[in-house]
Amino acid sequence: MTGTAKARRGRPSKAERREAARRRARRRTLGIGLGVALAVGLLAAVALTGGGGHRTRPAPPGEVEVAGGPRDAPLAAGEPLPPFSAPGLDGGRVAWEPGRPTVLAVWAPWCPHCQAELPVLARVAADHPAVALVTVATALDLHPGPDPADYLADHGLSFPVALDDRAGSLASALGVQGFPTVYFVGSDGAVVEVTVGETDEATLRALFSSLR
Repeated sequence: MTGTAKARRGRPSKAERREAARRRARRRTLGIGLGVALAVGLLAAVALTGGGGHRTRPAPPGEVEVAGGPRDAPLAAGEPLPPFSAPGLDGGRVAWEPGRPTVLAVWAPWCPHCQAELPVLARVAADHPAVALVTVATALDLHPGPDPADYLADHGLSFPVALDDRAGSLASALGVQGFPTVYFVGSDGAVVEVTVGETDEATLRALFSSLR
């Protein structure tokens, strides 16, 4: 009798078994929730750091060719734009030389004013098919910012993009001191006008129209 009574007292009651089951269920739910939270956190970290995916890098040393040496000021109206050739964002090469009216925009992917102005330049250029729009992406890894290829894809932009090298050879030869710097160049290769910083669309349209 005594042994049986002790055995019965040692077994959990139905209520105790139900409570234990509830605790196990709560632990499983908590574990799943923590696992999901950890996975989301890891995905966010991958997105913020680039996750080891493709990132556009500056042009390798020796791959940028530009006439003339460094300048400490932007080219002025009447000065010739130096011909250049550099690796292109699309994997080919982007080259410029006199012969066609051209708008050359020098930009940095982390520059908010560049991000705002480039779609406007593309829109205006579409209305001026005789004028070439060429751009130079420089200072690529100076500050965090969108990848140039992703930025162009997100905004439906398809103009040529020359990649400057880590030394900023193109920007230096063009005398760039701020972003964006946009040169409006006649077919003879001479600078007609230059703008530095974000410029309103009406002014850009007038400058495009002035090129011959």
